[in-house]
Amino acid sequence: MARPNTNRTKSPGGDERLFFPESGFPHGIQLIFKKYDYSGLILGTGAEGNKKGKKSQFTSAEETGLLAVELPMPSTLTDATGLQVNGFERTFLESFIADTLAPAFEGSFSDIGKELMALGEAGMKGAIDTVFGDKAKNAAQGKAAGQASRIASFMASNALNSFSPGLGKAMGASRGTAINPQATLSFEGVNLRTFSFDWTLYPESGKEAEDIKKIIRSIKRNILPGIQDVTGGKGVAAEATTLSGNTLARAFLEYPAVVSINLLGIDESYFLRFKPCMVDSFNVDYGASGEIVIAEGGVPQGIKLSMSFKELEIQTAGDYEGDDL
Repeated sequence: MARPNTNRTKSPGGDERLFFPESGFPHGIQLIFKKYDYSGLILGTGAEGNKKGKKSQFTSAEETGLLAVELPMPSTLTDATGLQVNGFERTFLESFIADTLAPAFEGSFSDIGKELMALGEAGMKGAIDTVFGDKAKNAAQGKAAGQASRIASFMASNALNSFSPGLGKAMGASRGTAINPQATLSFEGVNLRTFSFDWTLYPESGKEAEDIKKIIRSIKRNILPGIQDVTGGKGVAAEATTLSGNTLARAFLEYPAVVSINLLGIDESYFLRFKPCMVDSFNVDYGASGEIVIAEGGVPQGIKLSMSFKELEIQTAGDYEGDDL
């Protein structure tokens, strides 16, 4: 895949493009930081509507600024997919209802009710027989009474495990049996993907040292939130209001930029693809070689940048359909 076109249309807030090294590189990574104006969502008026004196009922956040940073390929590039699969144990009642309801959904709920009532009647009779020793009154009732007694005993053991685990286990030990916990797995979702990138940058000129400084400051300016006062004033305007110095002047934090990540100069079909992200952390180490070395002009000899990203939405199977075509 060829390098993406960097001659983008200017956004309302103006574009800024920074890159390192100055000489360029055949393969790299592009981070596009996009900031949005959410006031239209809150007030019901978009920026264009405000300019024209019109109000719109449905609006969307509008892009107000864009920063593109191009760097060499990071030292590592890992695509880790995490699924939320957790184990749990089912009680007897939960297992019984699940096993009964699953096939019964094809029939009527009245049939389910009849089965539950029949089990309840058998269980009650078996429980009375077990407690009072009054077994079957005749041979015809013997088999049914024995089955009901075993069911009642099983249900009683489960009940004891719920209210008094020690007693339930003691009764089981006396019979040489233990209640099957019916352990199984449940799928509960997909984790948001996270990425961590590292770059070690050594400037070869004063211009490149200045470029690194601009990249660091511009990234921090985009990934950190602005402030907003209760009247809607933002940034410097919020600080300059009569509320300055009051907590009302810093009542809200604005959302930081959303980041789009592109790999440059590669065949995309062989690499991972990114969804929009937000920056989770950004670290700057001014001693890239393990110690701080000052170069000519008082600038760091080398700087190590570390960034962590988290995607805004999960992956699904549809994201990978058609990849083999």
